[in-house]
Amino acid sequence: MSAVELDVMVTGRVPTPHAYVFRPEGGNRLSHFAAVLRPGGEMVQMPCLAYAVRHPSEGTILIDTGLHPDVRDHRRRDFGARMALFFRTLKPADEPYESQLRALGIEPADVERVIMTHLHVDHTSGMRLLPNARFLCAREEWAAANGRRAPWNGYVAHHLPPEGRMELVDFGASGEPHGPFASTIDLVGDGSIRLISTPGHTPGHISVLLTVGGGRKVLVVGDAAYTLRSIAEEILPVLTVGDDLYRRSLRELKAFSEQEPDATVVPSHDPTAWHELRHVTESAERALAAAR
Repeated sequence: MSAVELDVMVTGRVPTPHAYVFRPEGGNRLSHFAAVLRPGGEMVQMPCLAYAVRHPSEGTILIDTGLHPDVRDHRRRDFGARMALFFRTLKPADEPYESQLRALGIEPADVERVIMTHLHVDHTSGMRLLPNARFLCAREEWAAANGRRAPWNGYVAHHLPPEGRMELVDFGASGEPHGPFASTIDLVGDGSIRLISTPGHTPGHISVLLTVGGGRKVLVVGDAAYTLRSIAEEILPVLTVGDDLYRRSLRELKAFSEQEPDATVVPSHDPTAWHELRHVTESAERALAAAR
């Protein structure tokens, strides 16, 4: 069987307060928020990543859809009042997501399946560009995105497709342990694309473990951890849907990193972790060059 291949796309950047990404030690929620909102603080230049997986029999499967340029101009509407406090500047990529797909030989209208790590707008706002795709997420994530508190929790209804285009996975019914991970699903039956339940950032967050050429493992973390440092030092961000859930996911990610030292682990907002991926688009190469 030919190898699974992975491409990464940089769809934008979100400058984020350091105190949001790395929760200060001690204090309480009020002091943490005060540290995040304090003017002039250190910022982390977080990329917004999306991915294209080429499977020899399943074809192209995307992971997340990135940050659409419209979000820059409608930040409060698209992020919600609470999230807009923390993410004050949005910088979509110069080369739009759909152009990056075409540079990879992928026509947006031909995409049939997309794995969504979760349904926040910096991962969903490109969904509109994929008119024929079905979108996979955890059942708990879809419920959260359509719940009463969805706007407060960072979900934006007009960036979501109708339920008929969703493929909802149930880790409670179908999940099985794999390595250090308590609940996973083998998506295509050959072990090359494994969905991992990593709640904490959102109720139904999914990470994706890929086995690519030469048996190399790549773990697309999503937002289960913002950075590699978050994993190594088990540092929570300011906002979670449950600190215990988030901490459990961090510990599973850390255990995987220790058990698989040759694996490439890529949190979707780490400024540099994605540089280790072999296949990158031209726009990602330019972003990498500009960051040096």
